[in-house]
Amino acid sequence: MLVSFILGVILWTFLEYVIHRFLGHEHKGRNFFKDEHLIHHRKAHYFAPAYKKMGAAVIVGLGLFATLNVILNWTIALSFVLGLMGMYCLYEATHARFHRKGPVAKPFIILRKHHFYHHFHQPKLNHGVTTRLWDRVFGTFHRVETVTVPRKMTMEWLMSGEEIAPAYSGHFQLR
Repeated sequence: MLVSFILGVILWTFLEYVIHRFLGHEHKGRNFFKDEHLIHHRKAHYFAPAYKKMGAAVIVGLGLFATLNVILNWTIALSFVLGLMGMYCLYEATHARFHRKGPVAKPFIILRKHHFYHHFHQPKLNHGVTTRLWDRVFGTFHRVETVTVPRKMTMEWLMSGEEIAPAYSGHFQLR
């Protein structure tokens, strides 16, 4: 069961990358994800309503469990779905925290810079939020030293008055 759970976690990180890159950026035309995602890029503080995210998660989770339950033992299927959905919830919490609250440890600054480079510099690169692994695997990784944040998109936690807070000045600058 533990292996199944871990495989669900790993699959989410892959899906996070694939959904973000292909449905959010490379897909021509509109889709259920792209519309909300493009608003998030224009307004960094915007996130799709929770009911849309939870509704999609419940439908996917139940559908995946029902499908896997046909070919696997129900406990294996359930542990896989719980790993996938648990990591999805962690992704949602992490992504929201990146935009709304300051980092608590250095690794989280690295992931934020990776994510904010995608937002403010090059949307064709750095698609991962919870990991940089898949960007490295698929050649969309760009190492980030400093991120230039447009003044109108600055996050409250990043600022000290009208300037970047000293704790973040080596990582972020204003445009």
